[in-house]
Amino acid sequence: MKDVGSNSRGGARAPGPHGRHPGRPAQGPEAGPHTEQGTEPCAARTAIRRAATAALAHVSLVLIALAAAPDPAPATPQPTPIALVGARIHTAAGPAIENGAIVFQNGTITAIGEGLVPPADAETVDLSGMVVMPGMLDNHSHIGADIRDLNEFPIRFGPQHRIRDVLSPDDAFWNDAVKGGVTTIITGPGSGEVSSGQAIVVKTWGPSLEERIVKERGGLKIAMGRKRPGQSPTTSMAVTAMLRAKFIEAQEYQAKWDAWEAGGREGPAPPRDLGMEAVVRVLVGEDRIRAHVHQAHDILSIIRLSQEFDFHLTIHHSTEAYKVADEIAESGTDVVGMPLFTRIALSDEVMTTGTLMNEMGVRFTFHTDDPVVGSKWQRGNAGLGIRHGMTEQDALEAVTINPAAIAGIEDRVGSLEVGKDADVVVLNGTWYEVSTLVTRVYVDGTLAYDREEER
Repeated sequence: MKDVGSNSRGGARAPGPHGRHPGRPAQGPEAGPHTEQGTEPCAARTAIRRAATAALAHVSLVLIALAAAPDPAPATPQPTPIALVGARIHTAAGPAIENGAIVFQNGTITAIGEGLVPPADAETVDLSGMVVMPGMLDNHSHIGADIRDLNEFPIRFGPQHRIRDVLSPDDAFWNDAVKGGVTTIITGPGSGEVSSGQAIVVKTWGPSLEERIVKERGGLKIAMGRKRPGQSPTTSMAVTAMLRAKFIEAQEYQAKWDAWEAGGREGPAPPRDLGMEAVVRVLVGEDRIRAHVHQAHDILSIIRLSQEFDFHLTIHHSTEAYKVADEIAESGTDVVGMPLFTRIALSDEVMTTGTLMNEMGVRFTFHTDDPVVGSKWQRGNAGLGIRHGMTEQDALEAVTINPAAIAGIEDRVGSLEVGKDADVVVLNGTWYEVSTLVTRVYVDGTLAYDREEER
């Protein structure tokens, strides 16, 4: 049994086994869901923030105050402790606990262990013969918005676009993920443009969309590879050249603001550019690049760009990652990769991506690309990973703590530990088998799904 309060939410945690990307700056503080784009506090952005204040003093003061607010806390459920007892518990933080118990209250795990005696006032649920695991994460999804809002054609470069602005509170967009045990997703724009915009980290269930946001900055989406004809760029080399030019443009954009600040803010401030501000956030370490990429040469190109401009990189889909595994490992790049469940008509080399990445010491996670594959099949990805050589523990981490760490939210979700969010999934059998059913899902300690109620 672990000590109550040994890891309070928001407290410092030891780095994961792979550590932070070598040489990359730490992620800055996250702004709340009401923050206007480009106004969050950051030393590197002082010039922009002061310029906005000079132009719109009373409005900017309000925005800066909002930006200083912490990420929204999850909604508080009923105060009565809930104890799930008698199950096999996979914590993702260590070995499975047989005949285990987990207790949570006010949205937070307060105790977990073998043979644990629940508090006298707890609502106790007997789960003998059942399996418990952490709420799963999907680091690459597009749910929560109408698919017609995922790409702004014919714009080729639109980093200023935010998926946050088109997310729907309609349960129909989220229900299947909840029922499948996926409790947190990183959802974002599509891949039709060189950059389609900014992703967000959000829970799949909760009282309101605002309260479900875990992290406003979920990564800036770029898409490597060839593009549809009719508008430049169309080739892989032209896409890479455009990205290099845009990163240089962002550096020059920030330099103008720095010079204006250094000169005592004399004269008119440089004009603001929301797209360049989004790119600058990547270059100063406040956000990361999430790169849609399939072919090996494109993987190498985006890795070179990450080294040239010193930004944090995660590659997504990563179909030919097995061909350049050494380069990926040496660069410290995280991989969101295959298999993609029902897209199983792939070579064995692709299907063993997870196994290879783990052997190389690369942090790896599965994804569904929902709506390409439904979020509920994230467990199926893990099962296929095991079929192709992954250990059960590695596969478990690839749908829980690894995607949480890649998103920078491992202090809150991704494993069942004291002090973390009570996102808990109950199943009636082996967690990675497709024949096993999810029977209950708790999000922030509140029962979000109960299979019994569907009968």
